[in-house]
Amino acid sequence: MKVWINIIAIITLIATIVAGKMYWDQKIEAEGVARPTAVNSSSASASSSSWKSDTNNLPASIVKKLEKAEQTGKPVKLVIVGSQDTSTDSSAWPAHLEEKLTNTYGLAIEVEVQEYKDKNSLEFVREKLYEKVIEAKPDVLLFEPFLANDNGTVGITNTLDNINLIMTHINENVDDLVTIIQPSHPIYHAVNYPKEADQLKAFAKKHDYEYINHWSEWPDSNSESLLSYLTESKTAPSEKGNTAWAKALELYFTNSK
Repeated sequence: MKVWINIIAIITLIATIVAGKMYWDQKIEAEGVARPTAVNSSSASASSSSWKSDTNNLPASIVKKLEKAEQTGKPVKLVIVGSQDTSTDSSAWPAHLEEKLTNTYGLAIEVEVQEYKDKNSLEFVREKLYEKVIEAKPDVLLFEPFLANDNGTVGITNTLDNINLIMTHINENVDDLVTIIQPSHPIYHAVNYPKEADQLKAFAKKHDYEYINHWSEWPDSNSESLLSYLTESKTAPSEKGNTAWAKALELYFTNSK
């Protein structure tokens, strides 16, 4: 009888040990499923900053906006405004730039294009078209302020006054705006026009606006090859002109050639 009691005790002990081990194994397995695997801090840092080298040509103000967009999930809104040079056509430079920005920054940048075909800066002011820019609430404004359309009609002094008025209205209604100004297309054999572009650049510097000279990617204005970069009417960029324009902007925005 005593032997049987010992046997039963041993069996009970073994059963208790086995049951205990099974309990702890199940608990550890459950915790392993529930607890996320620690991410290597260096790889996480590399992932979040993978686009940083693409911003080498951008001002700190835009880089900060991109960093904020990454943190909040709310994209930086880039509004591109200009004449027929700044076309909404799918083959024009704004579309090329948007594609490049999407490939580089993903959903961190949202692009809106506002084309005011055949308008000059005076008409833009008189018709209060700047209100449409205000309604778009841009974080970054890329502005081609009708320099070519103004040439020979409005005069550079009035052009700069009009731009100043336009930007005053926009800046009064849009907080923390970064403005980038760029000239219109080059004009073949122009005499005064290049000087007007220089005055536009000086205006941008005076008012702390960014300035992009995309003409660096075009043929010289006195070169006959420039004509192939313009439409037949010479009032807007051709396919070649759009490619050149986009190349300059892609270099600025994404540090790529």
